[in-house]
Amino acid sequence: MAGFVLRWLLIPLAGVAALWIVWTEHQTLRSLDWSELEASLSRLEARQPWGGLSGRALAAAPEETLGLEPEAAEAVIAWQLQRYPLDPFPWFTRALNAHLAGACPERVLDYAQAALTVQPGHRQLNWQAASLAYELGDYERAERALRAFLQDNPAGTRDALVLAFEWLPDANALIERILPEGERHLLAALNVARRYAWLDLAVQAWERLPQPRQADDPGLLDFVDLALAEGEPEYAMYVWWQSFPDYDPGTVPNGDFQHALGNGRGLHWRTRVPTGAQVMRDTAEHVTAPASLRVDFDGRENLGMRGLSLRIPTLAGSRAWVLSGYWRAEGLTTTSLPYLRVSGGEGASARIELPAAAFDWTPFAIEIETSGAPGVLDLEVRRDPTRLDFDRFLAGRLWLDALRLEPVAAPADD
Repeated sequence: MAGFVLRWLLIPLAGVAALWIVWTEHQTLRSLDWSELEASLSRLEARQPWGGLSGRALAAAPEETLGLEPEAAEAVIAWQLQRYPLDPFPWFTRALNAHLAGACPERVLDYAQAALTVQPGHRQLNWQAASLAYELGDYERAERALRAFLQDNPAGTRDALVLAFEWLPDANALIERILPEGERHLLAALNVARRYAWLDLAVQAWERLPQPRQADDPGLLDFVDLALAEGEPEYAMYVWWQSFPDYDPGTVPNGDFQHALGNGRGLHWRTRVPTGAQVMRDTAEHVTAPASLRVDFDGRENLGMRGLSLRIPTLAGSRAWVLSGYWRAEGLTTTSLPYLRVSGGEGASARIELPAAAFDWTPFAIEIETSGAPGVLDLEVRRDPTRLDFDRFLAGRLWLDALRLEPVAAPADD
């Protein structure tokens, strides 16, 4: 019976003790002042000798305070670490304080390493340790910390690569020494390469990825977009062929619409069309199996269309190309009909008009001149809005299929 009563007495006593600790922490935290570290430490020792959250807060003094009072900051940090040696953050604050006080780099980095030894997988600490090691010229430690920072953290790839580039400008070395193994980090590196127009990095990352890639693979699309933007269409054709073996470099990608139209990146069709138009792959109507491209116009908009297009990389060797194919129309309205436009480098362009508002499958061909170097042609399905107050809402359907690209033979010398 006495034991039962004692247990019931201990429960409210424990609650009172907990409330007292919370109240003490609250009062002590309010009394802390980083601009007066010695006085704050004296109050902390008197009110809360176990340190607790207040001790941790005082030991986490900002850098501007550390620089002004390094000795007082060291006393606070040492006092807290005596009570909580397995708390990594005072160790790293100690490293910063020693650095600002002019301590030797080895001592500074040893304090930082102590923080990582206590909690080796902490991303923030590893990033701070890498930055500190870089600042002090210890690139080996910086690389170790960056690799730890990136473990299960591909989102940090951009920051890690940009920092490491300061001492590792070689793309191959960057990937070998900074990135953890695995596709996620290679895909993240390809995304960084596209954003920073860093073709060497893209090549190194791509060569390490398993092949072939899926049609919507972000690494494939990042690499192709980057190669085209950097004027390297041969790279784009090569990696596209790796993932689409039926693609022949220098021809129209997906010219028979055997694959889905895609998301508009890489060598997929761009299908961002305005309200009043809809683009789809039509498996019921085609010249060559298995499908064609169909555009439906709903008759409620005087639309201007520029967003339906395809990039076609070309090989070197020809100064003129013929883009051919088949098209079909049904029930198109207005006098402003859709048309095809092909443009290339150096401002060259050509267009071809529909032969009528309705016709069965009919061949077409457009010739365009180029520089003769590898380049990119841009095929667009366009429609210009009309200024008429009547006969302006476009309705009907348009199909394209069997798209081909052939070089024009140079005239023979006399």
